[in-house]
Amino acid sequence: MSSTSHARRTFGKRRVALAVAVGTAAAAVTASLAMASPEPSASHSSASQASGSHPSSSTAPSGAAWTGDFKGYGSKAWKKSWGVAAKGAWGQANLKQVSDAKAPGDGTALSVTYGKGSSANSCRNCPTKGGGQFYTSLTGLGKPELAKSSTLDLKYHLKFPSGFDFGKGGKLPGLYGGVIGQESGGTHGNGWSTRHMFRAKSHPNDGELYLYTPSNSGPTGYGVDLGVGNWQWTADGNWHSVEQLVNRSTGDLTVWFDGKQVFAAKHAATGISKINFGGVFFSTFFGGHDTSWGPKKNESAQFADFSLSTTVQH
Repeated sequence: MSSTSHARRTFGKRRVALAVAVGTAAAAVTASLAMASPEPSASHSSASQASGSHPSSSTAPSGAAWTGDFKGYGSKAWKKSWGVAAKGAWGQANLKQVSDAKAPGDGTALSVTYGKGSSANSCRNCPTKGGGQFYTSLTGLGKPELAKSSTLDLKYHLKFPSGFDFGKGGKLPGLYGGVIGQESGGTHGNGWSTRHMFRAKSHPNDGELYLYTPSNSGPTGYGVDLGVGNWQWTADGNWHSVEQLVNRSTGDLTVWFDGKQVFAAKHAATGISKINFGGVFFSTFFGGHDTSWGPKKNESAQFADFSLSTTVQH
C-alpha cells in the first residue's frame, strides 16, 4: 500500500470517529435540555383552569347547545332564534335592546326598567309598571333533544347599576318545564319552574332559587325559597354570571354565581321527572303582587349572553 493511500484511509477513519463523537454529544445535550424543560404537569394544568376569571367573549361557552343574545330584539328573526312562545308574555314596553361593549356575548343586552313602586303584572295598587316576561320553547327552537334531556344547564349574565334599590325582592330568569301558565303564580298542574330571586332577608340583595313544582310549591302555593342568602347579587355596574343546573331525574338543583358554586340541593324539585324542559323562563319584576315590593325610585337592570347545555358550562 502506498503512503498516500494509507494517509487517506487514516484520515477517513478519524473523520468518521469525529462525526460519531459529535452526534453522541448532540444527543446528550438534547436529552439534557428535554429533562430540564418537562411538559406542564396535569396538576399545573388543572390549577391554571381552576384559577382565573371568565372573560367576556363572543364565542359560545364550551359545550353550549344553544346561545342567545339580543341583537334585533323583538324582530321576527330574533324571536325565531330564541324560539319565543306565542303566549305568556307581558311588559314588552319595559324591555329594550341596548349596546354595551363590555357585555358578554355579541355586545348587546336587554335593558329592563322597573317603575317606582312597581310589582308583578297582576298588581292592582302599583302606581307604575315595571319588569317583563316571555317564554322560549325548546321544541319550537328545533331542540327537542334538550326538552327531553334529564339535565339542563342555563347560564346568563346580568348587571345591576351601583346603588340599585332591591326593594323587598323580585324575580329573575330561570328554567321552566311543562305547560305555560301551570308553572308559577299559584296555578299548578303539569308544570314547574326554577327562577332566581333577589330577596331582602339578611341583606337587601340576598340571592335565592325560587321553586315551583306540582308537588312542592310551599304552604301558600306560591313557591319555595331555596338557598336564601347563600350569595348576594352585586350592584356595582359590572357584569356577573349566574348558572343553574336542573336534573329532572333526581330533582337535584345547583347554582353558581360568577363561576363559584353557591347552592346545591338533592331531590328538591320533586314531581318533575316526567315533565319535559320547556325552555328559558325570562321573567323579571319586583314582587310579590303589590306595590310594597317595589323600588323607591325608578330602576333598571341589564341581561346578556344566555346559553343552554346538558352539562355544566362554567
